[in-house]
Amino acid sequence: MDLKIIKNYLDNETYCILDKEINSRYFPLYYTDYVSYDNKKDGFMFNHIFYDNDGVNSDFFEKIVLPLIKPLNVKTLIRAKLNFYTNQKHKIKHGYHTDSEKDHKVALYSLNTNNGYTEFKNGPIVKSVANQLCVFDGKLKHRSVTQTNKNSRINININFI
Repeated sequence: MDLKIIKNYLDNETYCILDKEINSRYFPLYYTDYVSYDNKKDGFMFNHIFYDNDGVNSDFFEKIVLPLIKPLNVKTLIRAKLNFYTNQKHKIKHGYHTDSEKDHKVALYSLNTNNGYTEFKNGPIVKSVANQLCVFDGKLKHRSVTQTNKNSRINININFI
């Protein structure tokens, strides 16, 4: 399985800037009544789209996404979005999916540590650990699983070539 985990991905100063910005009460989050496109009855989440449809969609793109993609050798950015899951008091396993039909890679950055995780259909479970980046082949079916021990599970999903 083509999967790489990088612990302590960002230097501490950059990580603290991202954490403070995203956890500010002024950071905009948007409600979505489903989690995966393949199964629109698998729960809800909040998100923030930084980049999509070949363009920047957020004033926070430079401050949050650029430090994450700089070391990745990104040739083409497909999408970058923040996923914000609330504590549902029990684990919710969302539908397995891929993020795009195109050949691509996924970089999944965890902003906070919690007992939620990303589960691969034919592979491992990747725990949510603060400042950890998981890079994998976008063809791999995966799903998010919500947390029960923290108020939120926050990750940034980057699809790229």
